[in-house]
Amino acid sequence: MSEKESAADKAIREALASVERIERDRKTQDGLIDPEEALLEEAASVEVLAAPNDPDAPLSGDSASFNSASSSMTTPPAAAETEAHEPPKKLTADQAMIASLLKAKHEMQEALNQTQREAKDMFDRVTRVSADFDNYKKRVTREKEDAIKFGNEKAFKEIIPVVDNLRRALAAAPEGDTTFIEGVKLVCKQLEDALARFGVVGFDSLNTPFDPARHEAVGSRPHESIASQHVCEEYQRGFLLHDRLLRPALVIVSSGPG
Repeated sequence: MSEKESAADKAIREALASVERIERDRKTQDGLIDPEEALLEEAASVEVLAAPNDPDAPLSGDSASFNSASSSMTTPPAAAETEAHEPPKKLTADQAMIASLLKAKHEMQEALNQTQREAKDMFDRVTRVSADFDNYKKRVTREKEDAIKFGNEKAFKEIIPVVDNLRRALAAAPEGDTTFIEGVKLVCKQLEDALARFGVVGFDSLNTPFDPARHEAVGSRPHESIASQHVCEEYQRGFLLHDRLLRPALVIVSSGPG
């Protein structure tokens, strides 16, 4: 009977030694105990395991030791609380460098995105300003050209009646006085040529369709040879300044055959 009990006690001690060795390995890997202390504890457990068995030692004590070791495997509340309050593990140098690089990459990416947004906004603003400036230059150029072309409009309006009077003088001149007629014709043509060099030209309206943009009707009457809504008589000649109407023609509009 004592031999069977000794064999049972030995098995219990071996099991306890295995449990303690597993627990030491776990704590050593977690850094909770020093490796040298783990070696000393392992050597002590080997000595205890090699000691002769005490036949009078009660089996219940070994069973209590086994139960205590087994309970340590299930992590009692006190041990669990201790592990919960353990400080976090420190990162290795490589892990710290990788974390730092990832953080720097994230910050650089955010800065790049912000810079791209600002660059896009600036490009849009520059594009709008450039378009506005182009329109401004075109408008200024057009206004300058108009000022050059039409700047003397008032002066030309004062000179045109002189041409009208010369034409009336030619119409009323006696037929026998050819020298006078030729002289007036020459002066009238010279004045009209001078005006034409500045873009002032007259236009004929007789027997042309009535155009409200060029003609100013002062009346209407039947006419046998001119169609309706055509100019049948011109009281005052019209003039253009380049492509703009300088003075409308005063006309009589035909109402067709009477």
